[in-house]
Amino acid sequence: MSEKIKKTRPELLRQRRQLSMFQRFLPTLVLKKQQIQSEILKVRAEAQKLDKLMEQKIRESIGWKMLFSESLPGPITRYVKVKNIQRGIRNVAGIKLPIVSKVEYEVSDYSRFATPMWVDAGLEFLKDLLELREKLIVIHEQEHLLQKELRKVTQRVNLFEKVMIPQATENIKTIRITLAEEQTSAVGRSKIAKSKSVN
Repeated sequence: MSEKIKKTRPELLRQRRQLSMFQRFLPTLVLKKQQIQSEILKVRAEAQKLDKLMEQKIRESIGWKMLFSESLPGPITRYVKVKNIQRGIRNVAGIKLPIVSKVEYEVSDYSRFATPMWVDAGLEFLKDLLELREKLIVIHEQEHLLQKELRKVTQRVNLFEKVMIPQATENIKTIRITLAEEQTSAVGRSKIAKSKSVN
């Protein structure tokens, strides 16, 4: 149910100002919505690219499987782990999205003489896998943040398009009709008063 509005000239002016403001803000909101939708598509494409890269790396790891199980005390994965992830921020349509700036690793000490030569290359391979994993996590965070913001912006656009602008337009129309009726009535009363004063 719409709120009761005063049918006065100051209220007409206020409603016109509101309508003007809504019409001015709506294109900005629509543009932001489009930017977010475009960015979601880019983020999804990046996620697919990273997924394919991860699948390729996992396929490559099959070749390492025999080497990983050979002559090492325990799995090679215990030699390297993520120590720190430095994140940055990039701004898209006013939304702060996390990015991976740098991944730091902790590599356990191991004897370079007692281990096979391929261990160094194997550890680098594992670092690549770990970095890909962290980038995928961040990409999914980005998509989540963008989807959340898209919902908010879409709600605002709908509110402006379907509620605020039509309501202000309807209010202006109602006030104009009322003021026109009052003016017509005033003119009629003045004519009646004038004709009575002449007689």
